[in-house]
Amino acid sequence: MRGLFTFWNVFGLLVFVLGAFVYWKSAGNEAPGALSLPSPGEAKPETLVLVLYRPDPPRGFLKESQTLTLGPGESPEGRALAVWAEATQSPAPKALFRLEKALVVDLPAGFAQGLDAMEEAFRLYSLAYTLLTTFGAEEVRFLVEGKPSPGLAHLDLTKPIRLP
Repeated sequence: MRGLFTFWNVFGLLVFVLGAFVYWKSAGNEAPGALSLPSPGEAKPETLVLVLYRPDPPRGFLKESQTLTLGPGESPEGRALAVWAEATQSPAPKALFRLEKALVVDLPAGFAQGLDAMEEAFRLYSLAYTLLTTFGAEEVRFLVEGKPSPGLAHLDLTKPIRLP
């Protein structure tokens, strides 16, 4: 009996009782940890305000704003490129990437096919100004088929395009 009531046995029993008491007092006061998810009717669809610059040679560009509703899983960048291509009747760029405060657009090889120098410039600058205004970037750089290119048919693509 003497070995049963040693200092360490009594100390261990006190720590156990204290821990059980704290657990008992704190277990009933907490709310359940699960969060309720919003129902599908409550979820707001995401919107994108697209500032579209349509080529209007020789006067410049026609600027118009459109509010687009994004579908589930749809990216703002992909939707902006698709709407721009449809509005300007141009080939759709392959991809749009963000690099800090710059945008990088991957153009298809036939992006400027069949255009003279002025039409090519209006098409490229229309895309650049639309993206710069819509996404608030400082500059746009272009790739052709995923690779840096010195230019399209008439334009130099080595320098980024910025808003005037």
